[in-house]
Amino acid sequence: MSRLLKTYCIGHALPLFTPSIQFDMLCPVALGIANELVIDDNRFGTPVDGSSLAEYSQLFGLYDKLLSGDIVADDLYLFQYRKFVSPIFGGMDSKLPWTRELPSDLAPSIFPSTEQLQIFASRLAVGSLFAYDRSVTANYAQCHVIEDLVMFAVACAESDVLNQADIKYFTTISGIIPSPSVCFIQVDLFIKIMKNLKTVWDYYYPSYHIPRTGYQHRVSGYLLERLHSFLLCKWLMDNSEPDINIWHRYTVTTNDFPVHLIR
Repeated sequence: MSRLLKTYCIGHALPLFTPSIQFDMLCPVALGIANELVIDDNRFGTPVDGSSLAEYSQLFGLYDKLLSGDIVADDLYLFQYRKFVSPIFGGMDSKLPWTRELPSDLAPSIFPSTEQLQIFASRLAVGSLFAYDRSVTANYAQCHVIEDLVMFAVACAESDVLNQADIKYFTTISGIIPSPSVCFIQVDLFIKIMKNLKTVWDYYYPSYHIPRTGYQHRVSGYLLERLHSFLLCKWLMDNSEPDINIWHRYTVTTNDFPVHLIR
């Protein structure tokens, strides 16, 4: 029996390119298109700012619908309006070493086909680990408010999602899988990840969340991304989820590139 694949673009805007496969938008507000599933950031109620979760607001909504049976699938392919992973190599080097840049007109030829996704037999495919020259804590402190990560680590411990050894590893690991939610993933593994993330967030938000403004507004999303990445690394290292494949990570741009630079 063939497996049922669902493909979603997560975010507030349509892709910068035309994907070569059928997909649904998983969006916070209606975009006025037929293939959209609106997961409202305000669904948590007045005390909770769902937009602080960034794309994890919509991912939690997808998790709820899979649990309830409103959505039925065996596998998911998740991408964003300008980010995706693919087994196909192409594009060009980026200023960001963990991703390759791809002009929008070439993105459809690099985007994985329905056939490639349907025959893929592994549990998960994500982009590669990017190694820091410092701990994830030190790196977080460079761009974000370090107190938030400290309080998030407390929530990880209180929720029992991470034990003492895990907390030490979580705060000292010297790398991250950027955008780990951009992936191919089997549904039972997606549910396993989201359950852990939601458990920690349920401890973190009521007791430790401090509203931030500007770039830091999406603090819950930044923290959950770090935990999401860590869980994948931990499960790979302890062999509890060894079937993790690495695909090429792409950022789509409207910039023009000389043809000879594009591989």
